[in-house]
Amino acid sequence: MRFISALLVFTSHISTQPFFKNTEINSALQFPLNRLGPLTVSFFFMLSGFVLTWAGLPDKSKVNFWRRRTVRAYSLHLPVLLVTLLIVLALNEPNMGRSVWDGLLTNLLLIQAWFPDHHEYGSMNPVAWSLSCELFFYAMFPFLFAFFTKVRTDRLWRWAAAVSAVAVSIPLIALLLPASPPLPWDPDMPQLRWWFIYMFPPVRLLEFVLGILMAQIVIRGRWKGPRPLACVALFSAVFAVTFAVPNHYDPGAVTVPVIALLLASVAVGDVRGVRSWLGTRTMVLLGELTFAFYLVHYLIIQYGHRFAGGKQGYYRQWDTPAAVGLTLLAFALALGLSALLHFFVEKPVMRTLGRPRRAPDAGSTPRSEPAPSGTP
Repeated sequence: MRFISALLVFTSHISTQPFFKNTEINSALQFPLNRLGPLTVSFFFMLSGFVLTWAGLPDKSKVNFWRRRTVRAYSLHLPVLLVTLLIVLALNEPNMGRSVWDGLLTNLLLIQAWFPDHHEYGSMNPVAWSLSCELFFYAMFPFLFAFFTKVRTDRLWRWAAAVSAVAVSIPLIALLLPASPPLPWDPDMPQLRWWFIYMFPPVRLLEFVLGILMAQIVIRGRWKGPRPLACVALFSAVFAVTFAVPNHYDPGAVTVPVIALLLASVAVGDVRGVRSWLGTRTMVLLGELTFAFYLVHYLIIQYGHRFAGGKQGYYRQWDTPAAVGLTLLAFALALGLSALLHFFVEKPVMRTLGRPRRAPDAGSTPRSEPAPSGTP
């Protein structure tokens, strides 16, 4: 599921840089993908809460948990950030219209999502803003895990419904924020409201918490929801409805509860031993590459386009066969580079720096450490 979501993010970002001379193809791609791509961020944040809850806290040490999660996030973030800096310096261009060094510190510390300024959260490698949210989630997880493991089983669904309701209402709460200035790329969306809805880590924590709750529901055998195919059909119906919702509301918010149901329904199938093509060795491997793929794909799309003849503020366009070929080439490069980073950087770093510093408590059954999932 992670790789499918990452692929949707990739195609969404491809659509923002119109490779095709045929404007009808560009429009046909942008219309659904610009809305579908951001929804995968909700899925990744929920998945992060789900898999961390499934893995639990084997050694009961908050410090060990925080250290391992920080090491895993930085194992790829730091080398990719360095490459980004070298590319920006080589092109000798302003970074988001400012100095090439602007945004470097907030990116280095992974705090860029806390600033309501697109020069910060959109600087350097723009997709890294989600890691900024993930670090906040990791900081909160031991406390959230301790709280929700003590919630009565018969109240878990009530909690899930309440958190879903708050998540859906976030765009309405954002209406209390100033209506100006607008986003540079969307004059109909106020910049501060969009940041609050889409970037602000405490708001995105709602989806992470919902993932925790769905994991608790599955673990305790309280799942009574629809099967995966029914959830896919329900998501498709709700997604179609979002096109009737005004953009300034952030239509994706209404899909949050449905994404949670889809995630839990697939997990229940795994628990029950239901065979699925999602569980094949190839799909699992691709899922393991997702963290690296997510971090490098946008750089390849944006700067690969530039090295192919585009200039700042101008996107070169090609005939349909060439545009399709370049898209496939970008995907192949991103996948190949992600494999190199996963096997020769991420895994060695985790073997060296990410090991627990003491053995798990007697009687515990530690599960494998999940990779970062919030990784739009």
